[in-house]
Amino acid sequence: MSSLNGTTVRRSSMRSHDRKLRYRTLLEDLSILGDENCNDECMEKTSQAVQEVQELLAEGGVEERVKHPGEGYLDSRVLKATSVLAVRYTEAVSGNINTYDKHELAQHIRENPEFWELMFPREVPQLGFLYGTFAPTPPEQRPRAPRRRVERQQAAELKAPEAVERLEKTEEGPEMVSRVNRFINKQYKANGGQPISYFHVVLDPDSFSRTIENVYHVSFLVRDGMVSVDLDEEYELPFITPVAQQGEQSDISNENQFIVSLDMKRWQELIEAFKIRKPMMVLKRN
Repeated sequence: MSSLNGTTVRRSSMRSHDRKLRYRTLLEDLSILGDENCNDECMEKTSQAVQEVQELLAEGGVEERVKHPGEGYLDSRVLKATSVLAVRYTEAVSGNINTYDKHELAQHIRENPEFWELMFPREVPQLGFLYGTFAPTPPEQRPRAPRRRVERQQAAELKAPEAVERLEKTEEGPEMVSRVNRFINKQYKANGGQPISYFHVVLDPDSFSRTIENVYHVSFLVRDGMVSVDLDEEYELPFITPVAQQGEQSDISNENQFIVSLDMKRWQELIEAFKIRKPMMVLKRN
């Protein structure tokens, strides 16, 4: 068994040695082509070298290349040499593709007149129209319809609006704010002088629109200094406290603003959180 393995290794080494010799021969041929001028023969030899490299790659398997890494090194050198030659051939072709010798062209035309015999028209073809020319007679004059005279309407006399002696309907906003203020003061006294829960006052579980109205009315009272909204220290929930009459004359710069963001979803969540089943503040609306 050992003799069989030794024979296989020797055969693999011999095949690898033969491929290396062929690689070196290709490198010598490519180095010679690099010293010559670029022509069709050099391009053909370079193409043949590339084909031979492909055949060498097909002969050796992956295992043989792993055992003999020198083949990979030689293959990379051949690939580099062919790439350099390909770049030279490309530059030579692209640089000489549009150049020619005018004297050589003139000599070729003189020696081969039948090749350069071209048919050129000796006169310009007559210009014609598909439907002929326009008639020399002037176009027919069509009578124009007379324009209608539009009479301008006289501006109507301006009438002054009748003076309104009295306003039949009183404004509802200020009256509702006063009602809310009276309710808060009454509820504050009934609560033993303790602050009132803000959300219990403004939330109406039966109507979202009335809740928004209550929020606006309370905000007007806070703006005018009639009531104050403070946060408790334990839960930081807002509570309403009426402001005494002498507090109305205090400095406005010391006021604290309380901003409420309320939508339909948050309105429902607050009602469930505080377990409000009936509105605390029920006011008569006109």
